[in-house]
Amino acid sequence: MSISLRRVFRILVVSLGAAPWAASLSAAPTLAEDVFPQLKAVLVRAAEQSPRMLSQNLDRAAADGDMIQAKAGLYPTLGGFYQMTQTQDRREDQPGTLDSDKVFYNISLTQPVFHWGERFNNARIGDIRRQIADENFKEAYRLLAHEIRLAYLDLVMGKIQLAKVTYSRDLALEALGNAEDRLSKGVMSEGEIFAIRIAADQARLDAENALWNFDRTKRNFATLTGGAVPSDAEIPDDIPQISTAGSEIDAILSSFLREEYPDTAAARVLRNQIAVEELNYKNQRTRLRPKLNLVAGMSQDEQSYTANAGLKYGVRSQFVGLQVNWSIFDGFATKGAIRTSLARKRQAEAKYNQYSATVRSEARQLARAVELAGRQLAISERLLDNAGVFLKFTRDDHIRGNASAAQVNQAQANFNELRLSANSARYNYLMRVSDFIGRIGQTETPYMPSID
Repeated sequence: MSISLRRVFRILVVSLGAAPWAASLSAAPTLAEDVFPQLKAVLVRAAEQSPRMLSQNLDRAAADGDMIQAKAGLYPTLGGFYQMTQTQDRREDQPGTLDSDKVFYNISLTQPVFHWGERFNNARIGDIRRQIADENFKEAYRLLAHEIRLAYLDLVMGKIQLAKVTYSRDLALEALGNAEDRLSKGVMSEGEIFAIRIAADQARLDAENALWNFDRTKRNFATLTGGAVPSDAEIPDDIPQISTAGSEIDAILSSFLREEYPDTAAARVLRNQIAVEELNYKNQRTRLRPKLNLVAGMSQDEQSYTANAGLKYGVRSQFVGLQVNWSIFDGFATKGAIRTSLARKRQAEAKYNQYSATVRSEARQLARAVELAGRQLAISERLLDNAGVFLKFTRDDHIRGNASAAQVNQAQANFNELRLSANSARYNYLMRVSDFIGRIGQTETPYMPSID
């Protein structure tokens, strides 16, 4: 088992306790990063510097803030105010007006005591939303890793395609040069050389298009990963031969289908959303019930007259007690909120049930796609081997003088075509495997830094 897959195994066993996965992971199918070890480093860096993951990190930071706010309702609040004014009073027991200074302040501590579980539910909602942010981060990374694999294989295929059309262009230009020489000697007519000229022009255009697409693919890869544009030397010349994993895929699929609840990031998000809506529903049902708080504090009300200090008035109080807040009637707003919350809860449950049925069906379809891709890969490899044998035979025949250079060139062109086809089959197989194991959540975060 590769290092990356051992990491997957530890993550799943520790975080999920999924013993049934252990058997299927003992012979996990090959991913693109197992074929190209350098891709592993790209996946690790992408988790930290890809623009998409940077945005996801900000979402998690916002969820941290929301969680703190949600838990704040469990703790006491301390507040107060201070007011100092200068007034003119007209008193019934004194003639004229009196100038006075008035000072009033209040400091109070309020601790929620009994709110029918609302404050605890809100705190729990904050925790769950934070977990949802983590699961969204995992899902975003899974999708990003899949796209990076695809983009990296596109780089390899682009390089192979460029080499193929460059060779074809060189052959076409060589044929055109020979034809122009024959035309100048009067051996060939303008009508005969027309098709050769068109073929050469098309070969030039194909080479330029391949080069343009290859450069664009490299820039897109850099944008996706948040890294530098790779050089041609850094890109492999071929996708190496890979072994198909039919029995391993079947074992993984069987283990996944036996699970009572899908253990993917998307499924965990949906289950968490059901929990949130359940807590919201409970909170709405207690809106019209009395709420009890513990209150403690001190206050002062002081007034002094500048003309007569003997008329000074002041009261300083220290208090502690229980406070009851009770919204008795709110115009049926609570009734509407309960209905809305119940509907959202049922909607979340329906989404989860639909996802559970869909993901199992998709898993079967993706496993079938892996099987078909593996069969196509086997055929393509056989054709490539045969073309390689024929190319070697033609070259040896040319050395013995039994085959022309044109025949060698044609054999090489055929080999290049089948080499491209075989690499395309390897590409397709690797992506089908990535689709499958990613969809069922087996390799959600193999290279992602810890999010604890």
